[in-house]
Amino acid sequence: MNKLRELYAAGKPAVGTFFSAGNTSMMECLGYTGLDFVVIDTEHGPFDTMDMQELIRAAEGGGLVPVVRVADVTHKEIQRAADCGAQGIIVPCLRSLDDFKKAVDLAKYTPVGNRGFIKGRGAGFGYAEWTKGPLEDYYARSNEKLMLIPQCETKEALEQIEEIVAIDGLDGIFIGPFDLSTCLGIPGQFQSETYLAAKERVLKACKAAGKPCYILSMTPPEAHALLAEGYAGVAHSLDFVLFTDAYKKEVAAIHEGIR
Repeated sequence: MNKLRELYAAGKPAVGTFFSAGNTSMMECLGYTGLDFVVIDTEHGPFDTMDMQELIRAAEGGGLVPVVRVADVTHKEIQRAADCGAQGIIVPCLRSLDDFKKAVDLAKYTPVGNRGFIKGRGAGFGYAEWTKGPLEDYYARSNEKLMLIPQCETKEALEQIEEIVAIDGLDGIFIGPFDLSTCLGIPGQFQSETYLAAKERVLKACKAAGKPCYILSMTPPEAHALLAEGYAGVAHSLDFVLFTDAYKKEVAAIHEGIR
């Protein structure tokens, strides 16, 4: 039902990327790269609901797990992502225990949460085989199919992380290094003892709860190191960064050849 769950259960790392500048054709191209998942970024990206739905469809067609980062913990943001077929939802900027509980309440069907009923695009409009049968079975399968992975990127969340990961219906945590380090008063200082201790605390809490912890990586060596530490997966860089860097290298090589 969800490749990210399968990889975690098998002890295999998941590799994805953030998608915030491309279109459906670029999403299809990513399907040929060997990536496991993509994070369709509606927090910082320009995508509306229709864009998001088409990107989810393109990701599925390319064998990628479509994860959506929503803008905030509201009914509209979480409901539209779930209904359109997101198999993972990342929620940013949460601070209180109640914020995390609210995310579960909005993303999961009863008895775990109180998500509003529909058999929409993400459920094959009710015609997919897995949606058939008693309504209770549909709810249970939907809850299994959709992974809720809120971000730990605030000082308040960090200070309650052990309680947060114990919440039923919360399927994992995604660490946002830039915002977390900023909230700790050490923006971008990823080798500082304070940041390293915070990162370790989140990972340790997730492991103790038997839930995956994901994190952003920016270079292959960094990704290797993070996966070796025990992270379940990395969202590696951003589409516009990798795209620009690739062209810069190509153009520099051309000019070097001319000289």
